[in-house]
Amino acid sequence: MKYSVTWSLSGHRSSLLASLLLPSVLCLGCGGPAPLTVDMPLHLEEHLDVATIVGSEVPDDIPEPVEWRFDEPQPDWRPATPTEGLWEPVRPVRTDDALRLPLSAANRDPQESVLAGTIYTELPDLRLEDWAYVEIRARTSDRMESIRLGFNYTEEDPFDLGVPFYSATPWYARAFLVTDGTIQTYRLPLDLPGMRLWEGPWTHLAVLFVSQTDEEAATLDILSIRVVPRRYEYRENAVSVHSPRLGGISRRAIVTYPPSRLEWRVRVPEGGRLDLASGLLDGASDVRFRVTVTAGGDEVVVFEVASADASAWHLGSVDLGAYAGRTIRLALETESEREGAVAFWGAPTVSGDRPPDKPNVIFYVIDGAGADWMSLYGYNRRTTPFLERLARDGVVFEHAYSNATSTPLSAPSYMTSLLYSAIMPHRSFFDRIPDGVTTMAEHFARNGWQTGIFTSNPHASTARGLDRNVDVVRDLEPPVPAVSSEHLQRAFWKWREAYPGTPYWAHFQTTDVHEPFRPKAPYSGLFITPELRARYIEWDEEVQWWDTTSYAAAGITVAQHALAQQALYDEGMAHQDHHLRRLVARLKALGEWENTILVIAADHGYPAGSHRIMPGMDREAPIVH
Repeated sequence: MKYSVTWSLSGHRSSLLASLLLPSVLCLGCGGPAPLTVDMPLHLEEHLDVATIVGSEVPDDIPEPVEWRFDEPQPDWRPATPTEGLWEPVRPVRTDDALRLPLSAANRDPQESVLAGTIYTELPDLRLEDWAYVEIRARTSDRMESIRLGFNYTEEDPFDLGVPFYSATPWYARAFLVTDGTIQTYRLPLDLPGMRLWEGPWTHLAVLFVSQTDEEAATLDILSIRVVPRRYEYRENAVSVHSPRLGGISRRAIVTYPPSRLEWRVRVPEGGRLDLASGLLDGASDVRFRVTVTAGGDEVVVFEVASADASAWHLGSVDLGAYAGRTIRLALETESEREGAVAFWGAPTVSGDRPPDKPNVIFYVIDGAGADWMSLYGYNRRTTPFLERLARDGVVFEHAYSNATSTPLSAPSYMTSLLYSAIMPHRSFFDRIPDGVTTMAEHFARNGWQTGIFTSNPHASTARGLDRNVDVVRDLEPPVPAVSSEHLQRAFWKWREAYPGTPYWAHFQTTDVHEPFRPKAPYSGLFITPELRARYIEWDEEVQWWDTTSYAAAGITVAQHALAQQALYDEGMAHQDHHLRRLVARLKALGEWENTILVIAADHGYPAGSHRIMPGMDREAPIVH
């Protein structure tokens, strides 16, 4: 990383845009909007309408999307041949406006029991990191299930559908198809948690499509495929607000084109401070970020950083306490030697001493937690001893119901207080909630809370649009789901150190109890022997939930597999309970506990001991109590 940092409350005047700023300074001296006040944390990105903006011009050379329209021949798009002759490749047919992709019994994947096909094209040595998403316009009247993307053609490295592509978007990145014959546009992101990447250029793009499992024939028409560059998203306005992702962290940010200067009049509160992050769209050139304060005629540089690293955010915090009770001109400046650079000011927030009636709020969701498997609710394995102690000083709800049995459907519901069916149809794992629906995070942000989301399940954040207008979002998958609480709490405390202003609202969504059920020591071994754990891992690779005969082939019964899985799930719950205890202990040590409301919930229950094997569940298998 390349950084040079200067923090100061006394120093040199800023010379950026000196020839352009004189009209701005004169104008500010003539009046204008009343200064912004900081009764609660002040998010500067929400007040661009009263900012004085100089510079930041949209360049003329923003790259255009790459598009293929199939109302004309596109011979570069061709079918991919499945590896090992698993099934026949699809045979495309041109129509007046589309490329028709008919599937029949010859295209059946024998393992997944679906009709499957793939088409692909070569690309002119692109860089994947320069591109934001792929849009596919398609229609079907048949029971097609979904489409998915694949990358970089190679015969040597097939992935899970038996098609020879080096990498593919994760399983959850499917777009479920609307099957009423209408033309639909599906947007598939290219920056995804858990996506397997490669070194070198992006040389191939594939579209994978499958039918419902019981179909004997189905047809999909593709009208166009469009690949949209990341820079293209920022072309509409010279200064805008987006939520770019750098290093796995998304932040609500002001986007500018250097050279630029944004200036606000702010009345600084007692204990005033400015917390912010800076970042780049790419590392093609250095960008210098600078914050200045003008009070009483003197302009002072209080923050400065030069960065050429586009892989991470640089965090900064400025003490404004010396200006308490005074109105200042607060300016954010950028400059770069190269035209066309894109700079981000991440969640620039002015805050002061805590408002007396505004507590912190932590909404902690244990993804896949079932009340049936928590000792808090009477389960006789001690899976949640800390929650039992915590409950003595809190409120326990005996009856709480989810509106859906999966995160992609339940999270939008409990984060908006609306039934999912009232929000939108479920077409894709990346259907985003409509603009007119207000999320829990937006309610808190509008009323003065700083906001953060920390989840290892993107369906609780970016994948569904629940990250909208949130200051910071961390939704990368950990090495294994079972250690998510450690990673997410570490990210949370880094945020609190960088943005110590209050009050704050934070949403956790951990996956410690989520499959593939690999709990971490010392909780690994709490309810299952190492020998049985090792056997379970072997069984899990051999059995298939759709084929009950696979259990006999593996030499086990469904009940044996389910009971071992139950024990591993319970160990994950105990691990999660331990890290909740650590979170509360640190809040107490920092003196924040008495000013914090902690709500612990689950997104849906969990069929522990039978997940993925429910269709073949042995009805005589005992329940572990």
